[in-house]
Amino acid sequence: MYSRRNVESPSDRVILEQAEARELYRNWEWSKNRDLIRARLERAERIYGTGARDRIRAYMAQMREGTLE
Repeated sequence: MYSRRNVESPSDRVILEQAEARELYRNWEWSKNRDLIRARLERAERIYGTGARDRIRAYMAQMREGTLE
């Protein structure tokens, strides 16, 4: 059975989630559209698995603080 979830290689998942966080953070800076960000985080949860929303939010917070590019 084919699944889009990547559970074998967490390092790939980290890279993909950080990329998603970068895109969402820049979009948030530009538009301040809460509904779009919320919908994209829900989508990420379906794609990357349980906890993705919180991990992506954490990456976004690190970007806001300047500890993650």
